[in-house]
Order: sequence, then C-alpha cells, then structure tokens
Amino acid sequence: MVTTVSSAQVAAFPAAQVEACIRNVLADQAADQAILRPHPPTTTPGIVPGASWEPEVDSLVAVEIICVVEEILGLKLPATFSPRGGYDTAEACVNDLMSQAQVAWEQSTTETQNHVQ
Repeated sequence: MVTTVSSAQVAAFPAAQVEACIRNVLADQAADQAILRPHPPTTTPGIVPGASWEPEVDSLVAVEIICVVEEILGLKLPATFSPRGGYDTAEACVNDLMSQAQVAWEQSTTETQNHVQ
C-alpha cells in the first residue's frame, strides 16, 4: 500500500524585502520633508521646541508606501491599511504596515492554496 502525502508549498512572506522598501520610502520622504517643512525652534510658551501637531508619517506618505508594498506582494491591500492622519512615528508605520501586509499575504496565499486543491 502506497500512501501519498500532499504538501502544498506556501510561499514565505518576503518580510525583509517589504521592510526594506518601507524604510527606503520613509527615508526618502523624511529627506523631502526636511527641505519642505523645516522645524524652526519655537519660542511659544508651553510648546516643546521642534514639536509639531503633524504626524511624522502623514497619510499621503502611508498611501505611497502601501502602493509600493502592493507592487512587491502582487496583491491589492485593503483601504483600511492606512490610519486617518498617518502615524506618529516612522517605527509605528513600519510595524503596523508590516503586520498588516503579512496578514493580507497569508490570507491571499491561503485562498490561492484552497483554490488549487
């Protein structure tokens, strides 16, 4: 009697490539923003010098990152990926988009695997 075991190969999430991409876009945007929006020291009482009401990563930059990640992964990411207003820090952006992209990748590969079987 011969037993055949079907083992579906699931492509691994390209975490290093996605993270590098996110960080590259963030670095490019930070350089652009440093030129476009220099933060002069503030002398207003009660305001921390260099503080801003703007997020470190605004929603437009987050959308740009999402578009690049979609190209890398070859799938469309949900519109809910980018929080309104952006991210307070670049690290929060990286962590959030990485975790959400991985979930979307795993769902997509699971759906694809189920359709193949």
